[in-house]
Amino acid sequence: MIKVLNVLTDSNIGGAGRLLVNYLHNFDRTRFDVTVALPEGSALTPFVEAEGYPVIGMKYGRDKSWDRRSVGELRHIIRELKPDIVHTHSALSARVAARLERVPCRFYTRHCAFEPSRKLTTFPGKQMNGLLNRVLTTDIVAVADAAKKNLTDTGVPEKMITVIINGVEEMRRISPEEKNALKEKLGIGAGDFVCGISARLEDYKGHSYLLESAKTVLAAHPDTVFLIIGGGTQEAALKKQAEELGIGKKVIFTGFVDDVAPYCGIMDLNLNCSWGTETSSLALSEGMSLGVPAVATTYGGNPYMITEGVNGLLVPEKDAPAMAEAILKLIGDPVLLARLSRGAREEYEKKFTARAMTAQLETLYEASAKKRLRKTAEGK
Repeated sequence: MIKVLNVLTDSNIGGAGRLLVNYLHNFDRTRFDVTVALPEGSALTPFVEAEGYPVIGMKYGRDKSWDRRSVGELRHIIRELKPDIVHTHSALSARVAARLERVPCRFYTRHCAFEPSRKLTTFPGKQMNGLLNRVLTTDIVAVADAAKKNLTDTGVPEKMITVIINGVEEMRRISPEEKNALKEKLGIGAGDFVCGISARLEDYKGHSYLLESAKTVLAAHPDTVFLIIGGGTQEAALKKQAEELGIGKKVIFTGFVDDVAPYCGIMDLNLNCSWGTETSSLALSEGMSLGVPAVATTYGGNPYMITEGVNGLLVPEKDAPAMAEAILKLIGDPVLLARLSRGAREEYEKKFTARAMTAQLETLYEASAKKRLRKTAEGK
């Protein structure tokens, strides 16, 4: 059996945490013995424990990729567990610790895609970054082609990278009674068209442009509601913007919610407005599992997730008029909306299930372990 230690330093539940839980739910426990290291008090801990996996609480490195004190703590954890694989998620300290402890297989998942700085794409920064990754890491998982391009643009050899697209569990379908109760609770009319977005409230997720487009949509179609799910640093600013635009009563901020299934279940349209970081959006996949089509920007991995005219529509990032036009097009064309809804479900079943994603990672784990453990044995 292959022993795996996953290390995640996030204290909240973001995309990386949700992806990790999906992996854990689907792992073949007869082949993999998995432990997870998380910051003490992490919101993710109960979800990992609910899947039946042991959690080690970390005192240092909370919400940080690099923390010198965390290196020593993680070296101690690694010495105790003796894992064959250490799989890190945005945790440079863990990669350093694994390298110092000579862990045979050192995995790193790149969860995001963004515009890299010139320092990392030109000499000597590009060469130094490539060298750092070659020294610290044996295998890199990119959750989208956009994430892979980020890595190769910053000096990481392509042969180190395997693209494994994010997959999700099919979302729970809510009953008509639950749907009606939630709408009543939120003040949504039975005939309202519900546009929803589930993303952290940060600049790069594009909510400010969504609110601008919402004003245009509401002027043409007043029976529309915009559901904004999630929390973040921009929450107060976005609420203020909605009021200043005169659409506050038609924009519902839910804050962070543990179970997004009921909210996705009342959506007619799933929105993604990212312009700064996006790979393979879990929110888009989850919506597709319920047959909810999307309007998304062309940024990052979105064009892989959404095929124009198949499971949604694509618009340029930071383009509020284009977003409004696409939303209004679907509100005004129920036949097209229904066709895209069927396409969304079909695309989910073909590409974005959690089991398919996990099977690819299991294969990669086994191939890497076989190769590197053999080399370790030959070197003794």
